[in-house]
Amino acid sequence: MMRLLPLVLALLTPVAARGQTPPLFETRGVWFATVLRDGGWPADGDDAEAQEAALRLRIGQAHALGLNTFVFQAVARGDALYPSTRLPWSPLPRGAGEDPGYDPLAVAVDEAHRLGMEVHAWINVFRVGDTSTLARFENVRDPAHVAFAQPDWVAQEEGNLWIDPSNEDARAWLVDNVLEVVLGYDVDAVHFDFIRYPQGGLSRDGETFQADPNNADFATIDDWRRHNVTQFARAAHRAVLDAKPWVKVGATPIGNYRDTNGWPALFGFSDVFQESRRWLQEGLHDYLAPQIYWNIPDPPRFDVLAREWVREAAGRPIFTGIAAYKADVQAEIDVEIDTARAAGAAGQVFFRFEHLLQAASRIAARYPHPALPAPMTHRFEAAPPATPADFAAQRGEPETGGFSITLTWTPADGTPADPVRGYAVFRRAGTPPDPARAEDLLAVVDRRQASFTQAFDAPPADPLYYRVAALSRLGMVSPATAAVSTAQAPVAVDDAPPPAFRLDAVYPDPVRDEATVTFEIDRSGDVALVVYDVLGRSVAVLARGHQAPGRYRVRLDAAAWPAGAYWLALRAGAAQRVRSFLVVR
Repeated sequence: MMRLLPLVLALLTPVAARGQTPPLFETRGVWFATVLRDGGWPADGDDAEAQEAALRLRIGQAHALGLNTFVFQAVARGDALYPSTRLPWSPLPRGAGEDPGYDPLAVAVDEAHRLGMEVHAWINVFRVGDTSTLARFENVRDPAHVAFAQPDWVAQEEGNLWIDPSNEDARAWLVDNVLEVVLGYDVDAVHFDFIRYPQGGLSRDGETFQADPNNADFATIDDWRRHNVTQFARAAHRAVLDAKPWVKVGATPIGNYRDTNGWPALFGFSDVFQESRRWLQEGLHDYLAPQIYWNIPDPPRFDVLAREWVREAAGRPIFTGIAAYKADVQAEIDVEIDTARAAGAAGQVFFRFEHLLQAASRIAARYPHPALPAPMTHRFEAAPPATPADFAAQRGEPETGGFSITLTWTPADGTPADPVRGYAVFRRAGTPPDPARAEDLLAVVDRRQASFTQAFDAPPADPLYYRVAALSRLGMVSPATAAVSTAQAPVAVDDAPPPAFRLDAVYPDPVRDEATVTFEIDRSGDVALVVYDVLGRSVAVLARGHQAPGRYRVRLDAAAWPAGAYWLALRAGAAQRVRSFLVVR
C-alpha cells in the first residue's frame, strides 16, 4: 500500500495544484505549543539567558523554512508566558507561579519581527486546566488561577477544567485577558483555541439553561450554547479593534464543521457548539485556521474539507491547519500544501513546530522564496502606505573579501488605523524586479529598520536590481520605489519614469462595476497595462502592444471580479508605474 501512496496522491491532487508557482501573498505559519514543550523548549535546567536564546533559535528555524507567521502559545491553561497582572506564570519556564526572569512573549515578538515575521498570540479561551496542570495547581494553590480565584466559573469535565461560557462575568474576564496581551505587546493578531465547549457541553448546562431568563429565545439548548461562545467572539473582536484597529483576530476551529459527508468525526457545530463560520459571516474574525488534521486518500479527507472551508468563508482568508504530527500527513505534506493552494486557501499553518522540522525538506521545496502574509482585504479602508523615500544602494567590499550591497531608505508613513509593519525588498538579476512577481521577493525587513544588506562571496556576474515597498499591518503594499542596481552603486537606475510617463489613479475608486484608467507615455515602445489581484495573479490585460507617444484612456470592467484589493501596473520598457484600487460589492 505504501508504494501506491504517491500514485494515489498524484491522482487525487488537481492538475492545477502540481507544479504551480508559489504565490506572493500566502500566510505560512506554525503553532508553537509551549504547553507541550514544543521542540524541547523550554529545557529543564536552562537559565533565563539560555531559554531566551533557545526560543530565538526556534523562531529562526521557522523563518529559514520559509515561514512568515509564528503562532506563539501565550495563554495555555489559565496561565501566562508573560508577566501578567491577571494570570499566574505558566509552570513551564521555572515552575508553577515562578517568574522565570525574562518575558517569553516579548522575546517571541522581538525576534519574529526582527526577521520580518508576524506573531499571532495564541490564547486558549475556555479550557483552563487538564489533568497534569490541575495537579500542579492543586499542589501550588495559586490564588491567581481562575480555578481558585473564581471557582463558580469553572467546571471539571473528565479531568479537564472549563470556564462556563454562559457566565457573562467570566466572558468579560476572558476579554480583559485578551486586552492585556493586545495592549501590552506589539502582536500582529490574537489567535483563539478552545473557543468552544467540551464535547457534549458542561454537565450543569441543563440547570443553567433553565435558570437563564432568556432561554425562550433559543429553540434548543445547543443553540444557547453556540450563542454563549459567539458572545465571547463578539466582545473580544470589538475590544481588540477598539484598542488597536490593526490587530487581526483569528481562531483555529475544529476541522469538521457539520456532518455533511457522513464521516465519523467530532463536529464543531454540533459536538462542541462552535459556530465558527458565523463568526466570519458577521465579521467577528478576520481569518480561520481550521484543524483539517487528516490525509487526502482517507475520510475525513483533507482536500474535500479544504475546499469546503474556502467555499463557506464569506470572503475571509482560510489558512488550512495541517497535522504535521501525523505520519500519514507528514508523508504527503507537500501535496497538502499544493492542494490547499488549488482550493483557494490563503495559507497553511502547521501543528506543530517540532514536527515541522521533521518535514523540513518537503516544506522547503514548496517555499522556494519568501511570501507576504495574506492581506486582510476586507479591512482595507485607507490608502496604502507611502512609497519609501530616498532609496539608494551602496556597494561594499568587506575586509574578509567578497562583495555586499546595502540598501537604505527613509521610513514610510502608514495610517493610524493601519501603520507600517515593515518593508518588502524585491530583487532580480539583469532587469528591475516586478513587485507583483512572487519570485522577485527577496526579504521582509522590520519597520524598526530602514536598511538591508546582502553579502556575496564575489560580485554577481549580472547586475542585481532592487526595489523596496512599504507593508501595512493589514497587508496593504505601497507602490515600489524606482530600482537601484549593484552595477555602480550608489546609483538610481534609469527606470524612474520621466515626467510624461504617467499612470493616473483609477476613477472612481472604489470600483463597483466599471471605471476609467488614463495613462501617458512620451516615447514609442512596447506598453503593457495589467491588473493583478492580491495573490499576484494577472486578472486582466487592459492594453498591450506597441504604442506611439500620447495620452490614452481605457475602460476597466470589474463587474465579474470579487470584492477586494487589486493592483494596476503600467510598463513601458524598463519603466513601471503601479496603482492600487478597491473593488466593492
